Amino acid sequence: MSRIAALFLVIFTPVLAICLAWLGLATLPTNPLGWFLLLTGSVYSAGVMLVVGIRRRRFWERSKEVEAIQEERGDRSFWWITLGMIAVFYLSPLEYLYLAAWLPRTAWTKLVGLGLAAAGSLLFVWARRTLGASYSGHVSVEREQELVQSGPYRWLRHPAYTGYLSMALGISLGYSSLSGLVSVLVLLLPSLVYRINVEEKMLSEHFGEVHRQYASRVKRLIPGIW
Repeated sequence: MSRIAALFLVIFTPVLAICLAWLGLATLPTNPLGWFLLLTGSVYSAGVMLVVGIRRRRFWERSKEVEAIQEERGDRSFWWITLGMIAVFYLSPLEYLYLAAWLPRTAWTKLVGLGLAAAGSLLFVWARRTLGASYSGHVSVEREQELVQSGPYRWLRHPAYTGYLSMALGISLGYSSLSGLVSVLVLLLPSLVYRINVEEKMLSEHFGEVHRQYASRVKRLIPGIW
């Protein structure tokens, strides 16, 4: 991962996480989705300080000290996805707090949104734990890397990104946010598709027939669709 991207993760994302927790707290009296933002922001900011400040571990890199034989230059997909996630996570509660409602704000949209966000978060954590030491925020393929097909990877080739999409849709729907839904369609979804294509090209070249067989029976992002 580039130095700029690493500095962004270490310095700026904890600040953004604290702001997210504040937005959760501000919306909590009228929307249960505030709990999700409050917990997500608090846990992330505390986690970064614990891992980087105390354990001195570079959580954005693979923990294995092995050679990367292919990698994405410039972390373009990282920045695109980050921009999409920030737009959804922040514009949605801000619109809810300070703008007139463009979409209906009902109890069921709030509950369904909370359910989608929680499910997406759990799916992301499951995928992250399944990858273990192979996880990285930087798209790369290493010489000794294995093609993970266990856990949620039995049903999706990119379950962590499905988790991102579910969280984003949940937040947009839960806050009845037009700006959030537009951000999902215009920013987040295209950036996820771009990153998946970058990863798929590398994996196909590295694993060959094994990856092609895996890809033939398991969808990329959305079960039964794509």
